[in-house]
Amino acid sequence: MTLSIIIPAYNESNRISKTVRNIAGFLNANKISFEIIVVPNNCSDDTEGVLKTLQTEEIPEIKILTISHVGAKGNTKGLAISTGMKESHGDYTVFLDADNATSFNEILKFVSCAKDGYDVVIASRYVNGAKIIKKQSLLRIILSRVSNSIIRVLLLPGIYDTQCGFKLFSKRAAKEIFSRTTVYGWGIDLEILALAKYFGFKIKELPVAWEAQDESTVKSHAFFFTLKELFQIRKNIKNKFY
Repeated sequence: MTLSIIIPAYNESNRISKTVRNIAGFLNANKISFEIIVVPNNCSDDTEGVLKTLQTEEIPEIKILTISHVGAKGNTKGLAISTGMKESHGDYTVFLDADNATSFNEILKFVSCAKDGYDVVIASRYVNGAKIIKKQSLLRIILSRVSNSIIRVLLLPGIYDTQCGFKLFSKRAAKEIFSRTTVYGWGIDLEILALAKYFGFKIKELPVAWEAQDESTVKSHAFFFTLKELFQIRKNIKNKFY
């Protein structure tokens, strides 16, 4: 088995090394072959330099795909993830946030679930068995709950946590879904799940232990950008654009 790990990185020079080391260490310890594709996007710090040093001195399995998108100002998570996914070669591919809010140690149960027949396996903070180790601010909790309710009503009924940054795909699902993505921003999570449903892939939502990170680069206004993309995705589905 080969795992591809995709990490979108926006100004993550302070913690990307720790995240990548933890992932590589876990996979080496479990004798799993892997590639780590990190996609710095619109960074104004030294994220790329930190990664190049790590690649040269410690972890040659890192692949760095730097992108920029004029005018997006950090709202390029979707473009970064799609770029990385299209370059992946693993039997299974997982994308996760650079802050490691969901421990990578969860990956084995995700792979096990995929081997049981699920094409897309997503982490959830809101299903039975999930554990919140450290909560977000009250404002973020409110925005998260409100957005999740809107998303379930308008686009993805039955899925309780679309935005948790830890999702695994079979090779077939990854190829089919990410060849059709159109969203550049934070709404990428919505689009890939909508596409998974559209093409009949089996989706499983797994409970995880999750810990809010103090240095999150995602600001509260992401809520409004995501809602805008939600309506575009809904329109695309209705018009059979995909």
